[in-house]
Amino acid sequence: MAEKIAEILATKEHSVVLKNIEDVAEFTEIEAEMFDGIILGSGIQIGQWTGKIKEFITRHKVLLANEKRKLGLFVSCGTAQSEEGKLKACQDYVTNFSTEFGLSPHLIAAFGGRFDFSKKSVHGFVKKNLLKAITKKENPGKFDLQAMNDFRNWAEIIMYAEEFAKLI
Repeated sequence: MAEKIAEILATKEHSVVLKNIEDVAEFTEIEAEMFDGIILGSGIQIGQWTGKIKEFITRHKVLLANEKRKLGLFVSCGTAQSEEGKLKACQDYVTNFSTEFGLSPHLIAAFGGRFDFSKKSVHGFVKKNLLKAITKKENPGKFDLQAMNDFRNWAEIIMYAEEFAKLI
């Protein structure tokens, strides 16, 4: 998703730096000044943004809250498979999260994600079975619990990137 968003922003003649939060040691004011906008996204794992992105936001909240820069936030989660689910995910996982961390994003979104329950899944036995149990309870009958499930809507992801491009 992040790669597609970066690709769309680049086609709108914006310079783009795409980073995995795992690879960002620090983010300084000098670096922040280089950007007109910042987009942060996270998969939702057991109802939470990932720990690394929460650590990053905690360390750099002041830089992210600077009104000179537009801030976009998005999540990818199982809840966001329907219009009603997207609204719920935006409220539960983006709006509430933003408030908790003192951020005021200019653009938010929730996208469906990928869930791999196949034998080739990179998830370990315990995580895969935990995800299956949650999926069975929250979304009965919507997932193939033996295969890859891809609920990403590329048109919505592209539209999000295009809207962010207009902001900056």
